[in-house]
Amino acid sequence: MPSNRTIVPLAEMSTLPDGWIARIDPSNNRVYYVEGNYTTYHHPTFGVIPRPWQLRIEGTGNMAREYYYNTETGEKTTKNPRFGKKELESRLLSVPKELRESATVTKNTPGLLQRMKRPALSFSNNRHKYEIVHTIDDGGGGLGGMNGGVYVVRIKGIGHSKLDVEKRFTPETLTPLRNGEPNLGVNEILITRKLMHPALANAIHAFIYPSLDHPTAASLYLEFCDRGSLQDLINQYAKRIGTAQESHIPERFAWHAFIGLCDGLSYLMGGRSFATDADARSPSALPLPTWSPVLHRDIKPDNILLRSRSTLTHLKYPYLVLSDFGLSTATPSTDPYQLSSHLLGSKPFFAPELLHFPFPSASQLQFFPPGKAHSHSSDLYALGACIYNLCRPCNTYIRSTGTPFVGAWSHFDFKTWGTLDSETWMSGTGSRRRDLDVGGPYSDQLREMVRLATFWDPVLRGNAIELGKGLVDEATRAGFGAADPSWGEMLPGWATRIHSYNAR
Repeated sequence: MPSNRTIVPLAEMSTLPDGWIARIDPSNNRVYYVEGNYTTYHHPTFGVIPRPWQLRIEGTGNMAREYYYNTETGEKTTKNPRFGKKELESRLLSVPKELRESATVTKNTPGLLQRMKRPALSFSNNRHKYEIVHTIDDGGGGLGGMNGGVYVVRIKGIGHSKLDVEKRFTPETLTPLRNGEPNLGVNEILITRKLMHPALANAIHAFIYPSLDHPTAASLYLEFCDRGSLQDLINQYAKRIGTAQESHIPERFAWHAFIGLCDGLSYLMGGRSFATDADARSPSALPLPTWSPVLHRDIKPDNILLRSRSTLTHLKYPYLVLSDFGLSTATPSTDPYQLSSHLLGSKPFFAPELLHFPFPSASQLQFFPPGKAHSHSSDLYALGACIYNLCRPCNTYIRSTGTPFVGAWSHFDFKTWGTLDSETWMSGTGSRRRDLDVGGPYSDQLREMVRLATFWDPVLRGNAIELGKGLVDEATRAGFGAADPSWGEMLPGWATRIHSYNAR
């Protein structure tokens, strides 16, 4: 594979992990990839291009363009052959029926929500049919006590590059509760399987072995969101504050995130999508009568993931996906946490009504204020706080405690900390800013909608269904409707993660 020919960064070739470069074989203009002494035709992120296709380059300088070339027919195309119907169907021939969703690629296209199907729940342990590509968490508690391990996986032996995430559950989260209701692990599987929305984690396979009544092992398989989390994105902007690379998140991306995720919350509450269903934006629109509302109860930037588009184009933003339904409930009237007011979720993103005024006593630290519990309004507040931090990331240092706060901390008022320990301070209303205004770089419409989502009073704040009815129109009024982003509105290359799990 001869090298050293200069190429223009184009879509597939420029989306490479650190340490990788794209080169061209001058004998046939085929693209290949290099990391140190390792050379491969397989893209380290997107994986194998199915035979007989190759990625090639024609032209030079500003006229260079990439295309996919069929070595058997001579056909040239810019459509990614990884997602061709013929190629996808051929992969399924050797895949067990219950795992076929794991071997295909989800494409967000018009009408997707109506065509999505719930994955079947298996009672056979299928772990041996997958190979582990990367360990996210080995089950040692790094990502929470419920996890028996979180892994990037793919089906063995079929030569495809479709990656999934396997979340294993510890035995203590599977044993049914005393009242007979499912424990947290089984509950997460059942709820995640129920949800079918592009902005919510997509369950593609799950098993509970050997039965729901006596589970001893369980795994949930989800689409792999390859571009990291919203927390990662906020951190990248935050740590560049005060440097030559300091910049603001593009407003079009902020609307993209806000509308998509609020639509996901609206779906959780009412089973409808205001983004795709104009009737759902009607002032008189109501939740579906057959829908059982779901409270997420743990919305935070770490639980919002970014997923690449299947088109591999630069002029599209990645999808944002709300994940981790481990603390969610579809039965709040009987849920023990809702009834007991016991703390549940991530304290930094609790809504004001879930905090003590002005700060809790030692005996109150493990409980919400009397009569308070998570609600659809508190879920909306948490989302609004995420969007606020996306637009105004934090990079500050508290001298009195020697504590740096870099990332999603801008909704806190650090002047009120004083001599309190961090847990007590963070659990009180006195620790929070009341007016979450994203500020001057952004339109009046975005500033007002973030304020509405984070109103201190939950009655005035409302919920995602109420806010969502006007969100699309406000984005359009601000000049950020359905158009694709321009080059100047794209995220910088340093903003999101790029993995190399398909390199070998």
